[in-house]
Amino acid sequence: MTVPISTRTSPTGVIIPLYTYPTDLTWNLVVQAKTTHPSVPIIAIINPDSGPGTTIDSNFVSGIKKLQNAGVIVLGYVYTSYAARDIATVKADVDFYENWYNVDGINFDEMANTAGHELYYSSLSQYAKSKGMKMTVGNPGMSTLSSYIDTVDDLSIYESSGLPTITMLSSRTSYSAYPKSKFSMIAYGINQLDTAFVEHASIYVGYLYITDNILPNPYDTLPVYFNNLVAALDTG
Repeated sequence: MTVPISTRTSPTGVIIPLYTYPTDLTWNLVVQAKTTHPSVPIIAIINPDSGPGTTIDSNFVSGIKKLQNAGVIVLGYVYTSYAARDIATVKADVDFYENWYNVDGINFDEMANTAGHELYYSSLSQYAKSKGMKMTVGNPGMSTLSSYIDTVDDLSIYESSGLPTITMLSSRTSYSAYPKSKFSMIAYGINQLDTAFVEHASIYVGYLYITDNILPNPYDTLPVYFNNLVAALDTG
């Protein structure tokens, strides 16, 4: 199957692991970036406490609403322990995100990439959709099997230090067979923004995130070049 060229040249957006507290400046910076570049799709993954936490937080309620009002898609973080976590417990986290925060979808982290767990993830994705959510992302953070591609809306096929090669992105996204909207990538520890890389990577992934932040937590701030990253994706 060859995918129509329009699905490869459609806009590529930003997927941000926004693992900061809603009163942090980073949340306002994301709102400002979306307001300045409204044609760039932006996803923010929020993570109250390695998931929704044990009680509702009013700061997250107001912060999420502010993001959504700006046009940012907000996903709730849920870990799956590579399909070892009880599916009922994962669904309970989905329920908390729906009832407390009215998020737009779920990011399923620690996603398995070996054969045999496809139904686990497709069931979770369908469950989230049954709650009115519009997007699901799975994060194996590496290459995965083609059998996982339709289990969720988007697969994060790279999450690591340093930029992947374009050849790697091409291989992991099976370029000629699937639309780029089904794939995303995250790279950390990148001191300077490489706009040429962003341009080439945009052929293969529907969402990307690049940051200069490093381990142990590369997502506790935004990169110094965040605005330039969003601007580089602005084809509007």
